[in-house]
Amino acid sequence: MKLCAILPAAGHSSRMGEVKALLPLPLLAGGGMCSALECLARLYRAAGLRDILVVSGFHAEAVEGVARALSLAVTRNTRPEQGMFSSVCAGLCATTPDCEAIFIHPVDVPLVRPQTLHLLADAAAKASNARGRLSCPAVLIPRHNGKEGHPPLLPAIFKDSVLSYSGEGGLRAALAALPLRPVDTPDSFVLEDMDTPNDYARLQRLAVRRASEQQG
Repeated sequence: MKLCAILPAAGHSSRMGEVKALLPLPLLAGGGMCSALECLARLYRAAGLRDILVVSGFHAEAVEGVARALSLAVTRNTRPEQGMFSSVCAGLCATTPDCEAIFIHPVDVPLVRPQTLHLLADAAAKASNARGRLSCPAVLIPRHNGKEGHPPLLPAIFKDSVLSYSGEGGLRAALAALPLRPVDTPDSFVLEDMDTPNDYARLQRLAVRRASEQQG
């Protein structure tokens, strides 16, 4: 089964005051810094994904420049003022036809552990038949301590359903109309996003802990 990833990074970042996709986090060996966008690119490449699509919008030139320097595919949301769901739709329209399931991972949730992607991918594989096709397709949602987080793994068969949704209530409401299956994970970082400077400061501290886990 071919897995792909969409990284929505089109927001205005008005509450943060800086471009969230480009905020540095100490996630590299020895406390080295990488942008939130680069952190996610590294995460998905380490999981074996090669089709990783960044959706730009506000701050498009800055985000696209970094994305291309990382050899990531880029598409632009021409209506980013309509919110993240519009970026998801822009990304879904731009995914390659051979993508069979798609991680949707907002760039402001940058600390997700590799094991979460593996859990979701394994759950999708177990739901597939001998030909690798999903026999009982459902959107897989990572869940930690009863709370659902990011990134959902969307079977491509549901792309048209999401694209035809009105947008009211955003991605969560669009997915609620589809078959859902929670996948429990010990990874609390599926719940950690950064919208404000205080959030960013907290994630910087958490990133140090996550980086130390990788080195241990």
